Order: sequence, then C-alpha cells, then structure tokens
Amino acid sequence: MDTQEILALALSLARQKEVPADTEIHVPARSVQKALFGIDVDSGELVLAKQLGYDLVISHHPTGGSAVLEFPKVLAKHGDILVRHGVPRAVADAAVHELQEGRWPEAHRENYDRLPSIARMLGIGFMCIHNPCDEIGRRVMDETLRAHLPPTPRVRDAIDVLYGLPEFSEAETRIELRMGALDNPLGSWAVHHGAGTNGGFPVARAAYEHGIDTVFYIHIDAGQLRRLHEGFGLEGRKNLVVTGHVASDSIGINALVRELRSRGVRVDTYSGIVDV
Repeated sequence: MDTQEILALALSLARQKEVPADTEIHVPARSVQKALFGIDVDSGELVLAKQLGYDLVISHHPTGGSAVLEFPKVLAKHGDILVRHGVPRAVADAAVHELQEGRWPEAHRENYDRLPSIARMLGIGFMCIHNPCDEIGRRVMDETLRAHLPPTPRVRDAIDVLYGLPEFSEAETRIELRMGALDNPLGSWAVHHGAGTNGGFPVARAAYEHGIDTVFYIHIDAGQLRRLHEGFGLEGRKNLVVTGHVASDSIGINALVRELRSRGVRVDTYSGIVDV
C-alpha cells in the first residue's frame, strides 16, 4: 500500500468523503511494508524509525503543515454532535465559535514545518491520521452504549458498559466521573469525541442547557472543569464522564491498524496506543 491508499482506507472506515483539516500526508511513501504508528511522534522517533527500517511513520496527533494550521476547523464537528442531540444550531455554532477563538492564535504560532522537514531530510514516509480515527472511536463508543445499556440506566451503568471495550479495560487510566454522581440517571447523553479535542466549558454548557444530562469527554482541562463545577455543581444532576485520552484514541487507531495488518502491512504500535 502507499500513503494515499492508507489515507483512503482510514476515510472509508470513518465513513468520510473528505480529508479532515487535521489529517495530512507530509512525506508520501510508495510501497509501505513496515509502518510505525504512535499517538505522538517527535523528531527522535523519526530518526529511530529510519534506523529500524520502517517505510512510514504514522502519527495520530497532528504533526505539522495544514493539519496544525487548520486544526481549529475540525472543532466545528462539536456543533454537529450538539445538533444531532437536539441543541439548536445557533447555540451549537456559538459554542464552537467560543472554542475556536482560543485555538486559532495557537495554531498560527505553531512551527508547522519542524517535523515534516525532518522526515523529508531522513527520506522516510510521514503522515498523521487524526479525525478519521477519532470518528471511528466515537462511533464505536456510541454504538456500544446504545447496544448494551439497560433500561433506565444510571451513570454507573454506562461506565460499566464502556469497560466492555478492551482499550478501556486494559488501559492504565480509569474512566472517571468528573461531575455528577454515579447513581444519577444517565438521561439524555452524548459522546463528544471525534471533533478535534474536547469541547471544554462552551460545548458542555450548551449540552447541559439544552436537554443533555450526561456528556462523555475523553479528557478535559482543569480550568474548564472548574467552570463547569461553578455553573452546574460538582455533584448536581448533570454528569461529565471522562474516558481517558490514550485509551479512547486507541479505539479508532486499533480499527485502522487491524485493517492495515489484514492487508499485509506490518504495523508496530508505540507512544501510548493500547494495542489489543
């Protein structure tokens, strides 16, 4: 397989027709027989991969180029998730705008060519596949909950269901309830994954104020969490379940890794992937 075929496979698994803004082939590779896949990749690991004879390094998180510069565009997917769960479009768009305001300056300051330039100098294939893997993971989490939740579930029931996914049961992190109570009714719920990064305070606030009782994030900043506690109470009726960053990312990554291996590509994982 070449890098374009690998990207097309990721899009197919994610049921996406267009390449998301946070996903990019930096250095194409024509015939990939041996690939190294990590959640995060740095310059030393590119050198190591070259020394070990890999044809391609795949990073999950954006590593440069337009994948970094255009990253805030992917945050708009939070708005789509909110709307699917009954939040008015104007409210969803306002939450996304607030989220993006803090990210555009960060994207603009990034050294977007640091890692791609090193890969070019080494002559090794290099790409990042972010949102397609996250969208696969979001769908798996969503479908698992819908298939296995008992009637009138409580928050603890949802957490128990998610532990049925091996990435969660085998990870070193645990699924945490950061707001609400385990015995609270789960109520209306939404998995906010596959949208760049967590929605922080703006997205969760929009959800809670428009009929969603439980939000699932894969991680959250302490300052954003503090704002949610101030607005909705640490042990109130609204619930925030945080599933864990690398464990949640691994779900979608593993789906792609399995397909690549089934097509004869040797894929070795590292850098946090819970390879089950």
